[in-house]
Amino acid sequence: MSRSSFRTSELSDTLHIMKMKLRKIDSIGIILGIMTLLIHWFVPAGLIEKVYGRFFFPFFCWIFDHTIGLLPVAFLYVLIILAMYLVYRLFRSIKLLFKNRPWIDFLAGILAAAGYIVSAFYFFWGFNYDRLQLTDRLSWSVDSVSNATLMEEAKAQINRLTEFVGADRDKVETSLAFQNYRLLEVAIRQDAARLADHLGYLERNRVRCRQLWPKGILLRISTAGFYNPLSGECNIDRGLHPLQKPFSMAHEFFHGMGVTGEGDCNFLAYLLCHNSDHPFIKYSGELGYWRYIRHTAYIIDDEAYKEMVEGLPQQVRDDLQAIDDELDKYPDIAPRMRNAIYSAYLKSNKIHDGIANYNRILQLVINWRQHGENL
Repeated sequence: MSRSSFRTSELSDTLHIMKMKLRKIDSIGIILGIMTLLIHWFVPAGLIEKVYGRFFFPFFCWIFDHTIGLLPVAFLYVLIILAMYLVYRLFRSIKLLFKNRPWIDFLAGILAAAGYIVSAFYFFWGFNYDRLQLTDRLSWSVDSVSNATLMEEAKAQINRLTEFVGADRDKVETSLAFQNYRLLEVAIRQDAARLADHLGYLERNRVRCRQLWPKGILLRISTAGFYNPLSGECNIDRGLHPLQKPFSMAHEFFHGMGVTGEGDCNFLAYLLCHNSDHPFIKYSGELGYWRYIRHTAYIIDDEAYKEMVEGLPQQVRDDLQAIDDELDKYPDIAPRMRNAIYSAYLKSNKIHDGIANYNRILQLVINWRQHGENL
């Protein structure tokens, strides 16, 4: 055999081995994805609670908090660069497909990539959707709320805001939490960890909440913040008005501790802020809750709502206007598409009312008050 023939044979063997390895990697990814979805769809909540909620989820969180959590910046930026690289590789694969790669290999690679992503998402955080939910952990059942009750709650919230302005509003600007984001993060995380532990979720004392740059990166897609399952970090938009940050941060911390429902996280965020000893945090929660109430009250009876808001103190009106003005700097990009996609995502993960679940905070808070503000 000539030297050139030997080299050709050697190259052919190497390519064959590489192809076999790629097929093995693809097979593992596809199998992992299928197994993950089968667990998500069919394994009982009680078993997921015992196995995933008590072992796997705390383990992954511990790893994240003691590695990525120590970084000075959000790991999201690294993931964005990685995603750009994967998109580049995808286009290269499509280009090569028309030359010498069979369609079956290309499709297998796409399915394998999807399988790895899906399994990573669910094992790192997503299986929390399949655990016992917040309503299963409360000592009372959540009853429906009439429109009349909602309007009464709106009036009561105006009274709470009025009392707060009369007693503690002047302390908000002098609060250390208002001036120092790191102090705010620590204070809210401590309270969130205690409340999460009380309800049987993970008491996570090291999870980070990052402020993302540039301002508006999340607000332009109608989002104040999100929990990143692939890094174990909470994230909020740097462009939020300071009075929004405590409520938004608390919401994301509860996601990081295993709470999945958007309305559930809103409810727990309000409880945290409402019971806080920091005037700034407390006021943020009351304003955040009012912003949900006002939308619903206006839909129920716009005339009654307009008459009702005349009772809001001028200082509260100014603060609400300042929040709205800040948000107006970052208009939504394709809000209907975003809402449709995110609603479909929530419904696929057993949040059956989709994006409307955010407003569940009203039903939960009212029921909580009716049961003596006990959980």
